[in-house]
Amino acid sequence: MTAVLIGYDVEACAIGEGLACLGAHSGHGMGEAVDRTATRRGLEIIRRNHEEFEAPATLFVCGRTLVHNIDVLEPFVDHPLFDIQQHTYSHVLLKDDGWKGGTFLASPPEAVWQELTQTSDAFRRILGVEIIGLRTPHGYANGIADRPDMLEVVSDCGIKFISSWGRNAQGGNPTPMSVQPYWYEDQGYPELLEIPFQGWLDGTWFEEYGIERGAEYATVLTATADEAAEMDGVYGACFHDWAQIRYRETETAWANTLLRHCRSAGIPLLSYNDYYRLRLAERSE
Repeated sequence: MTAVLIGYDVEACAIGEGLACLGAHSGHGMGEAVDRTATRRGLEIIRRNHEEFEAPATLFVCGRTLVHNIDVLEPFVDHPLFDIQQHTYSHVLLKDDGWKGGTFLASPPEAVWQELTQTSDAFRRILGVEIIGLRTPHGYANGIADRPDMLEVVSDCGIKFISSWGRNAQGGNPTPMSVQPYWYEDQGYPELLEIPFQGWLDGTWFEEYGIERGAEYATVLTATADEAAEMDGVYGACFHDWAQIRYRETETAWANTLLRHCRSAGIPLLSYNDYYRLRLAERSE
């Protein structure tokens, strides 16, 4: 099936590695992008865009972001267009990730279990939301297929779909469209669905090519959606709350352009949860 899945990693207040680098980035606008108002401002833009096109989306929210933005996230709980899932509590990694000559280290399984259960419990207690989906911070080549210990943790924490394959074979972007959703059957977890996120991440593209080039990034996004349609495949888009501010979505409309293009081209727009439910229904037929 052809579909573009829209997901936002809502992580301002939680990206510890980013906050640790604020001294290096503050002169380039990153301080404003990840300050305590970033989630509120970013979600205002996101909601406006999706209501304009009646486009569903998933918010993958860090637990730490939730507890700092309860009033901001409450209106999304019963919003007909938005689905809420999790992004760990404090943006910990499930696999090591090499980036620009350095390495972000994965947390041990016990820590990941704590992060996932703490986040799901917080959403249940504070907002009455039952979590079944997880976007892993950073994303990895091959998802977590090569980490049986993490697969066990994720499954034990009640996760039914995971979006963890977000890198190419070289460990970078863009992730090829040939990477398509699959069940972790070969690894012994046939009830867990991997929904990759492909193409260029917003932050990776902008930091590589220039943070003022939103119109060009919009062209990249629409071309990726067209590629998915041509191959009758699924394109999992991954954007961020703070990216709406840092990369000037209001002025350059890179995310808005993707939504507009999909609507005009007749490409279905789904949340990640929508897609999971469709795949689950197929299995029961």
